[in-house]
Amino acid sequence: MYASTTSGTYGEVLHECVACRAEKIRYWRQKNYQYTQSASHKEFHIYRCESCGTGFLNRPPAMQWLQSIYQYSGQALTQAVTLEEVLAKETEFPNCKLDAARMGQLADRFNASDNAQALDIGSGFGFYTQALRKAGYQTTSINPGKYENEVFRQLNGDEPLAVMFENYQPTGKFGVVMMSQVLEHLLEPDQTVKKVAGLLASGGVLACAVPNYASFLVKLLGTKDNACLWVPEHVNYFTEQGLRELVGRNGLRVVKVEQVTRIPSNALSKRLGLKGKTAASVDRLVGRWQNPFARFMNFLGLGIYINLYAVKP
Repeated sequence: MYASTTSGTYGEVLHECVACRAEKIRYWRQKNYQYTQSASHKEFHIYRCESCGTGFLNRPPAMQWLQSIYQYSGQALTQAVTLEEVLAKETEFPNCKLDAARMGQLADRFNASDNAQALDIGSGFGFYTQALRKAGYQTTSINPGKYENEVFRQLNGDEPLAVMFENYQPTGKFGVVMMSQVLEHLLEPDQTVKKVAGLLASGGVLACAVPNYASFLVKLLGTKDNACLWVPEHVNYFTEQGLRELVGRNGLRVVKVEQVTRIPSNALSKRLGLKGKTAASVDRLVGRWQNPFARFMNFLGLGIYINLYAVKP
């Protein structure tokens, strides 16, 4: 169930790319605000940078509008969910736990500092904090979504700081900063990465994951894609080039970039509206070929998600 907020105001007109700061931007497409019953009342215009290929909403929603959604969940939940429900979904389609374990291990590998403090920004249901703790880190987690934070408490035994990152006041440095599926939500990604760079100890690592604007899903579905083009929550749509330039401009050295594609076996049958034996047959076929297909898409740079690791010199 998703948020039905229909009120809100738009932010300022943007004149440069949110990633590389180039001024060569152009209109790409329009996407309606999908929570409204009359979608024509709220619409967003997506612009694309001709330099790095990054996309972004222009004009984006105002901060107050976004906060009215994020106070419940980054996933736009309108009612509480239990840890059992979340774990059941992870059992059916392993996703967040796998990503958390992989990113936690790689972040620890690239952390060249002696700092064992980790900051989990937008901690969601708590899988990334859990992975960092298993790797031996003392963690600080921040997340404004009250429904997610309750699941976090059930999973980890404590609760995140219920604040937006813009309002977070740190008291020390970190060896690892984790930002999985966060930068696409923030109105000022440049200021965010600059703040993150200031929080990292020398040799510390930023582990970042974002949807890929150059993915095969966006190319195939256009604005019908929601993995990347989820409005109004996602206000930025990064390419690998744009993300590299954003991070590098703020003093961090990129040490690894990889792409990740993971698709539920029933995704195609659901989109085609198939049922019964036909759906089951298609699901088996997708299950058989999804891993080779995913590896090929990742190799071509068309994967669904971008994972980037960058170290502070």
